[in-house]
Parts: sequence; structure tokens; C-alpha cells
Amino acid sequence: MRFKERIEDVERRIGEACRRSGRGRHEVVLVAVSKKFPLELILEAARLGLRDFGENYAQELRDKQKEASGCARELSWHFVGALQRNKVKYVVGKVDLVHAVDNMALVEELDKRAEASGVCVRALVEINGGEESKNGIEESNLRRFLENASRFSNVSLEGLMIMPPYFEDSEMSRPWFAELREMRDSVAKEFPGMQELSRGMSGDFEVAIEEGATLLRVGTALFGRRS
Repeated sequence: MRFKERIEDVERRIGEACRRSGRGRHEVVLVAVSKKFPLELILEAARLGLRDFGENYAQELRDKQKEASGCARELSWHFVGALQRNKVKYVVGKVDLVHAVDNMALVEELDKRAEASGVCVRALVEINGGEESKNGIEESNLRRFLENASRFSNVSLEGLMIMPPYFEDSEMSRPWFAELREMRDSVAKEFPGMQELSRGMSGDFEVAIEEGATLLRVGTALFGRRS
């Protein structure tokens, strides 16, 4: 399947999943996870209609944006990987959304860098995806985390993100996605800015849409397998 056909196929599947769940296509943002793929392919994807791109590595993001120069400003960049405090400088002011914040030290560093740059960092809280995941906070700690994070005026926490275990059958991911939606709905009563749900990848994004995902992180289904 050619690149253009892969994009069209993913868009078709997103549209069908939205219709099944009674949602509008505008309610779901497709983030094309472009880590390890060259800038030329990202720019081709942009010409074919994609706008949002996700990078996992801060220095790779920095290098691609530098290489793209003026072109990069037309794109919306997301940082979707685990962000280390010493790499925050490469991200603040450079991306529209940080998908995986899971500790208060990182929130503090983001706030400090954002204040110095005169920007506000939009971010999501990563929830632990099970025993295999070393990242993410536990549900029982979420409210306290949000309360503590609210002290930092230059960081806006706007939703939840999760990386559930990998399943061959995408339906196995449904309980994880449903639980995250319920978690979001619960905390949104106290923290109304918490609206986004980042979950769903190449193998399960249709189920994620049906369970309320607002952001999809899709790589392989769009770009093919990484070498």
C-alpha cells in the first residue's frame, strides 16, 4: 500500500469509528507518530493533509524542527514520549502538547522553563498502564497530583494519557480505554480543564475512538514499519 493510500485508509477507519460511536470527525485529532522517520516523509504527509505529528525523542524533535525551518511552523508538534527533565529545554515553546507528564519534578521544570520563555505548556497526565509499564501515576494518586500541579501557573494540565499493555485482539484494550474515560469524567468535575484523552495506536485506535479518545497516536498504520 502506498503512503497516500495508508493515510486514506486510516482516515476512513477513523470516520467509520466516529460514526459507530455517534461522534463527529472533528472530535478526534490524529497525531502521526513520526519518530525515526525522515523530515521529507513528514512534509509529504503534511502535503497529503496531515497536520499533527508526534515525536518521542527531544533531540530528534529539535533537529527536525531546525531542518524544517519555516515549514515546521505550519505543523503542530506533539511530544509523545517519556520526557526527561534535562530535555525539557528542547520541548518548551516548541510543541503544542506534551502527552506524558507523570511526576511533580517534571511539572516544576516545565513551569520554570515556560515562565522563562513567556509561554504556557499544555500537557496531559500519564496514567500507569499496568504492571509492564514503569511510567505513569496510579489512579489513587491522580487527584492529589492535579491539586499539587495547580500551583504552577505556566503548566496547563488538560487531560489523561495511557499506554495499556499490547494485545493482539484490540477488543482487549477496551476496558483500559473505558476506565480512563471514567477517570477523566470523575476528575473533570473538580478540574474542568481535564478534557482530553490520548490513547489508541495503530492496532487499537478504532476501539479507542469508540471509548471517547480525543487524540490518537498512530505511527505504523500511516508510515509503515520502522527499520
